[in-house]
This record gives sequence, C-alpha cells and structure tokens, in this order.
Amino acid sequence: MRGPVAEAADDDRAPSLYAGAERQIVGALSVPKWQAGMDASALPRVYRDILEVATDAPGPVRAEQVVPRIRLPAEVGKFEGTRAKLKRLVERRWLDEDDPGLFTPGRRRAGT
Repeated sequence: MRGPVAEAADDDRAPSLYAGAERQIVGALSVPKWQAGMDASALPRVYRDILEVATDAPGPVRAEQVVPRIRLPAEVGKFEGTRAKLKRLVERRWLDEDDPGLFTPGRRRAGT
C-alpha cells in the first residue's frame, strides 16, 4: 500500500514536454528508389501524377508546367513544393534532370 507521501511525490513530477512524440509520425510519404520491374503504382498519388505529366510531355518539363497539369493553383509555394518533388523523383531515379530545372522520364526506367 502506498502512503500519502509517495502519492504526493508522484504528483509533483512535471510531465515531459516530449512524452509520446518520439513515436508519432504524421504525413510521411515514402518514395521508393526505382528498381527494374517497378511501375508508378509504387508511388504516392501526387508523385504518380507528376511522373505521368513528365512522361506524357513531348520534351523536358519545368515545375511551372507541371503545377497546373496536376490541378494545383499557380502560386510560388506550389511551384517550390512541386520542384522539390521533382528533385526527389530524380534522387530516386524515376526522373532525370540533365539541365537544371528541366525534368525528363528516367532513362534507366525507360530501358535506354
């Protein structure tokens, strides 16, 4: 049985500001690295849309061209966010960026 002194000591402890935060992950999107045999279904929806625009374009695309085609408003923040996603697709080998800011379907993915 616990006495009143032990209970009071438990109540005096301040709760941690970080209690539980170490286990909460919110809004994480996983963009896998492209490997032979993978198709766009492995990507989150917005990345699939971006990849489709780049694949269907007759040449290299810029973020400013992709934004309206994926139904986003033409705002600076949307351009920057889309550019970051395009760069992530390059890092993960889904797209190529031969010239700064110009994105094309990944040659490895296309098999050339």
